[in-house]
Amino acid sequence: MFSYTILLLLTTIPTSFSAIVDPTEAIHRFLTYEETNEFLHTLALLFSGKVSVEKIGETALGRDINVININYNAKKKVILVANLHAREWAAMSSALYIISELVYNGDQYPELSQFRWMIIPMANPDGYEYTRIYDRYWSKNRSPQPNSRTFGVDLNGNFGYKWDENKYRVDPSSRTYNGPSAFSERESSAIGQLLNQHADNTILYVDMHTFGNHIFYPWGYTTDQAPDSGKSRAVAIVGADIIREKYHEYYTVGTPAHLFQRTYGSSLDYCHSVGINVCLWFELTNVGFQIKESDIERFGQEAWAAITAMAVRANQIVDVFYPE
Repeated sequence: MFSYTILLLLTTIPTSFSAIVDPTEAIHRFLTYEETNEFLHTLALLFSGKVSVEKIGETALGRDINVININYNAKKKVILVANLHAREWAAMSSALYIISELVYNGDQYPELSQFRWMIIPMANPDGYEYTRIYDRYWSKNRSPQPNSRTFGVDLNGNFGYKWDENKYRVDPSSRTYNGPSAFSERESSAIGQLLNQHADNTILYVDMHTFGNHIFYPWGYTTDQAPDSGKSRAVAIVGADIIREKYHEYYTVGTPAHLFQRTYGSSLDYCHSVGINVCLWFELTNVGFQIKESDIERFGQEAWAAITAMAVRANQIVDVFYPE
């Protein structure tokens, strides 16, 4: 329910916006790319004292890659990225749920207000729109590939750490095609630059995906233990525990190389390589890529419970190892 102040603010919104301000709009149906951007910009207008929206890049088809900053004056940062894989709609809707909760109900969570939340709810807008209109199970972006009639790169295989360790050539027509070079794609390049820019003050990075009920920590490219990976593992366990306690869903915790398969050029490994405190890859839900709109809120609540608990735990760890 809106306050009278917010209702007054609605009258100041430019007519170019469709005024998707009711948080239930973002948590009860799947928004389009345009609606998502309108929602973010409207929040920035209504809550200008704590919310801003920043364009960090542009896709091959000219769509904006936007990050919303909540509590933008806070020093310690939490970075969330969703929808690197186009078909994983529940990751995007869960990110929007988290945004809505932080903005509209943030005063109820004082322990979260000490963080600057930097959230990219739609990291692959070209691919997402393609799944809405043409192919629901499309995963890659939609960049035309050189010397090929194919389109798209697996963005979670295009980051610039151990990208070239994969000795098996991947055909450009494959769903897992990792691109002609590391950071060849505008989306992965923009996110990589963001991680580099904010590495020193970021306590937690979460790459949100579906599906499988897993929380991965580094490394993905090898079964060898990553330096300081014990911190990420400890934080991931907190997330898995709270989901089990509140929602009776069981999440496994481990590295991609142990629980799934070796993955090269992932955002997870790149995050760890630039020295961010805790880096995680979160596979939400166990029901597949398609969820009913009636389940958006349920999975959003699971993501909210896990990610906020993991942010608090990551902050406790960073205060121990790197006191101010």
